[in-house]
Amino acid sequence: MKKITGFLMVLAVLFSFSVMITAEETTAPAADETAAAASGDETTAPSEESVLPDNADMTLGMKSEDNVMPATFRGGDPDSSLVHCLEDVYYEKHEHSLIYKEDAAELADGAKFESDPNITWDTKVKDADGNWKTLTSANTNMAADGGKFYAPGEYQIGNSGARQVGASSSGADNEAIGEGDDPTDDEEEAAGGDETDTALVDENGNTETETKTVTAQQSMGVQVHDVTSPDLWVAFQEGAGKVDMAATEQELKGKMMDKIISTLGRPFSTNADDYAEASYMFIDEGDETERDRVPFEKTARLSVAGALFNERGAPKFESKAVDSRTLDEETMTRQVHVAGGEKSALKGVFVRRNVPFIFAAMAVDNGDNRAKAGEVACRIEKADGTEVEKDGNSYLFRVPNFPRDNYEDQPEYFFVAKGSDKSGNLTTVRTPLYVVDIQASFEGGRNQ
Repeated sequence: MKKITGFLMVLAVLFSFSVMITAEETTAPAADETAAAASGDETTAPSEESVLPDNADMTLGMKSEDNVMPATFRGGDPDSSLVHCLEDVYYEKHEHSLIYKEDAAELADGAKFESDPNITWDTKVKDADGNWKTLTSANTNMAADGGKFYAPGEYQIGNSGARQVGASSSGADNEAIGEGDDPTDDEEEAAGGDETDTALVDENGNTETETKTVTAQQSMGVQVHDVTSPDLWVAFQEGAGKVDMAATEQELKGKMMDKIISTLGRPFSTNADDYAEASYMFIDEGDETERDRVPFEKTARLSVAGALFNERGAPKFESKAVDSRTLDEETMTRQVHVAGGEKSALKGVFVRRNVPFIFAAMAVDNGDNRAKAGEVACRIEKADGTEVEKDGNSYLFRVPNFPRDNYEDQPEYFFVAKGSDKSGNLTTVRTPLYVVDIQASFEGGRNQ
């Protein structure tokens, strides 16, 4: 029994000794850390390596202003991402991307830009077949871009950028990686201690960095809306002298259709002698400088050519600017209205009594780049709006009503025309039509 009791006492002593050793081992590191903290000797934990992204996010938009229309403009889908703009208005496109900033730190810790950004802007337009056609592509190296859309349609604006970015290849410069003291410790270097700085150093002693090209790109759709009244042509033709008058209005339209498309709505000639076969009224957007005006300053150009625009029947060509006005503030549609009369650019249309005549009108729209001619509603009516009927396939007046002072008892007649495009822009005409009593011989449609 004494042997058993002695054996148990030995085991108890050994167990107590083991617990004491374990406690000493546990408290030693804590004591070392406390002492190190007290002496200011702190070992820096290794930094994670800066990882440069391949691509940076970008947002692209149009600077907010009165001329950027709401998503619901002209029946637009509010859930669509299309930006709604007006033709011939200057817009500034803007972007937001980290690669265009001055500080690269937001791309990655310790990152630095090693070059200026390389920036390209491009503009594409959707053609009639639904294909995208590149209009411009310019390497501007500018983070913003501006300009006008000179024609209605659907566009795609793209911005792509690239920039050289550098970042330390092994974390913060001159920091220890792994166990050991600060590698800059002079005493350790003198003692020949292990070098633990794994940062790469070039031949000049500078820390090498990882350098890569970081890119960013984005595109946005833009719907450019038509705010230009359609171009309108009216041809008047008398059946007199050597003029071979068209048998129908449709035949007369056929003669002008190719001309109005090929000239983009402008007069096909400014020479009065070229209008012996028929007299023409042209209402168009004007020359290049006039066509590029902002919608709120737009005018139109009225041109008259031939023998039927003055009471003497003398051929002429005249051109004058006429006003354009806002038709609807909400939809920003426009109207050009030509009101003829004594004080107007268009005094009236003068036809001869007892001479048959016909007229026809066509229009082209810049909304489809004036690619096809459209129909125009036109007629002759009395002052009360009653339409004057044809005499067969043509019009014929047997009693003069001009000068008005001499024929006050005769009805007033007006030529009226209305052309519209799919956007709701209008071109309208209401001008007096006078019946004159000219007892003269006409050869080739010219008053001799």
